[in-house]
Amino acid sequence: MKKDRSMLTISEMSNICRISRQTLIYYDKNDIFKPVFVQENGYRYYSIYQVPYLREICSLKDNYFSLKDIVENFEGRTIQSTKKLLTEKKDILQNEVEELKKRMRSIDDRLRFLQRAEVELARAGMPYIAHLPACHVLFRAWSEDGGIGPESDRSTMHFTHMALRNQLEDLNLKTNDYGWGAMIPFSSIKKGIPLEGAGGYVNLPVNFINTTGASTDNMLDFPESDYACLGRYGMPYETQDLLRLLDWINAQGYRLTGNVMDECLLDTTYYTDEIKKDFCLLMAPVEKITES
Repeated sequence: MKKDRSMLTISEMSNICRISRQTLIYYDKNDIFKPVFVQENGYRYYSIYQVPYLREICSLKDNYFSLKDIVENFEGRTIQSTKKLLTEKKDILQNEVEELKKRMRSIDDRLRFLQRAEVELARAGMPYIAHLPACHVLFRAWSEDGGIGPESDRSTMHFTHMALRNQLEDLNLKTNDYGWGAMIPFSSIKKGIPLEGAGGYVNLPVNFINTTGASTDNMLDFPESDYACLGRYGMPYETQDLLRLLDWINAQGYRLTGNVMDECLLDTTYYTDEIKKDFCLLMAPVEKITES
């Protein structure tokens, strides 16, 4: 067949549309976009009038349409069928955008958490007073009978924590975005046995609303308040730093008013050869004692 100006070789079509020869060969073999003529020696020729079709294939492919959807759209193509194809893809991409936004928020939350850990590391061992906002947590006691916590049994602590993480999943929440730690009951501190009824908690989002129907009967509220805080290396069931903080609270003319949180800022994944304990932040709600 004599080549005329309306006929393009595979190399010419490749150059015009900036698509590889290998892709054009693949499209031919898979009945996606075929040349109008193939010589006995295998040379492929395309019509100049096919350029809009290939241009549209490339355009749709660049927008993540599957080749199957593209080929089906060319069969009896109409404005309505193309609008339907584009609208369906737009809806899919919109859902992906929303999911990416959620992931970005999750990463931002974790970055803020680590920045907080850096601040607390810089003043570790030094008690201070801070006014903190209200928060909500899911709580689970280390011991089902409300007795003394695990003391030397880390497995109990980890099993409790994983049960709480699973509960977060049931609530359609990310399991590692909001922080976690141990709660030491105010009533047990007053009795001098702080680990009685103590257990683990996971934080809930600030504006948490349960839309799943899953139980949140174990949700506890911590009020907006002044808190005596102390960053320290230690495990939640080690109480010496808690006792030191309580002594400092009294010495500063404050009194404890509620349950104490011991938030884990750096866990086992941050251990070093020298340090084999979590870095935690004790937070004890307090009020200033006023003389009558």
